[in-house]
Amino acid sequence: MSRSYWIRNIVVSMIGLVVLLYFFIHLVDGQEEEVVLETQECRERERLVASQREDMYSLVDAIEGQTLILKCRFCKEEHSNQPRNWYKVDELGLSEAHEVQLDLTSDAAQNRISVNYKHSLIIKNFSHADVGFYYCVNFVDQSNEGKFNFLVDLVILNRNQSVEKGLIKDWSTYHDNFFVPVNNLLKTSEALEFIYLREELKIHAELITQWGSWGPCEACGRPQGDGIMKKTGLCRIKLTPYGNVSMNFTSDERYLFHAPAISCRSLRIFRMFPHIGNYTFNIPNFVLTEKCVGSCNPDAENVNKGWKVGKSTSFKYRKRSVLKKGDHITFICPDASLDNKVVWRRNGKTLKRGDNSFPDVMVDTFNTLYLFKVTSDTAGNYSCYVDDVRMEQIIVYVYTKSQFLTEELLRYLTYLGFILFLSSFCYCAGLVITWRRRHLFKTYSELKEENPKSDYEELESFI
Repeated sequence: MSRSYWIRNIVVSMIGLVVLLYFFIHLVDGQEEEVVLETQECRERERLVASQREDMYSLVDAIEGQTLILKCRFCKEEHSNQPRNWYKVDELGLSEAHEVQLDLTSDAAQNRISVNYKHSLIIKNFSHADVGFYYCVNFVDQSNEGKFNFLVDLVILNRNQSVEKGLIKDWSTYHDNFFVPVNNLLKTSEALEFIYLREELKIHAELITQWGSWGPCEACGRPQGDGIMKKTGLCRIKLTPYGNVSMNFTSDERYLFHAPAISCRSLRIFRMFPHIGNYTFNIPNFVLTEKCVGSCNPDAENVNKGWKVGKSTSFKYRKRSVLKKGDHITFICPDASLDNKVVWRRNGKTLKRGDNSFPDVMVDTFNTLYLFKVTSDTAGNYSCYVDDVRMEQIIVYVYTKSQFLTEELLRYLTYLGFILFLSSFCYCAGLVITWRRRHLFKTYSELKEENPKSDYEELESFI
């Protein structure tokens, strides 16, 4: 019993040590902050209300807890000062439209549902109660009443979902691999959910790609004429009813009858047809790319959001580099190509390309900065400018090898001391517990009386 008791105390002590180390590591490294998603939706002027059913609405996917912004204007167009108002239909095909109820507290930051000065509807902490059909009305010119319609549905967030990328030929392969098998099931499968959708609801369902608008031509850091532009294709289930609405239909069934399409990750699909939802949930979206010709515009390409070209007094990028004496390192000025004018400076003094004035510093003809066999004199402030724009600032520190080793040793000695402290604490705690329960241990005579043959067996096993 004494041996097992000692083993148990050691195991408990080790478990406590592991738990304390786990919490220590998380306190040092910090926890990842939860990112609140924000989605802004607007209508493209090219897609006005037409005779096609899917043109009546702009389908919007919303995730529970996110911030959703619906714009009462066309994309990339300025807002007007004409009075506008937002209306909502809670259940498509069942309820009537009503004015959106806004929160009007004195602190605007506390309002969950509000409208800003650009007439955009802002919904914070989106929930199931916010699902519905939203539209914006211009009281002065109501001819555009149907142009700002948004059919908002709640979808399930798939954090592990991948995104397919490529050209139009790659999208064709993507369509054959992901869409065609599910479309065949929707047409011919004899499973109960597929039969109910086709024969009871009389709805023809088909997977399609809903394309967004083209993004800006990304030309920064690319050769002239080799820019790329992208647009995202979302997976949708196109719904085409060929029967009549029945009075016995539920609200979800009426929704499918009136909605032109629904997201492949819609919570409504999982609620109604979980088997079909399992097929459509993991289908990735597709990012289509094409070549374009354009000039570098970091602001439009979101290279650094909020940074205005030529209007910032600070550098776009900042970093520090710590080197050992005798090291070599290379720096490339970001967001620059051979067509840009690039200037490197050291402590405010311009470095000319190919100049060997400094034996440990050189800029080549491709505007790359080299630091050779760095010394304490090499340390300083290095900065690069692209077309007279402050692009990057690099603070270089140089230490001797002995300083590096000393600092590393001190840092790891701190960790080792902490671990030894925890180990000693757990070990001493185990000794105290064992000493206080020493009366529970059996003596050697008692153990020998319980098992008189143990000495002979141990000797025999040893031999």
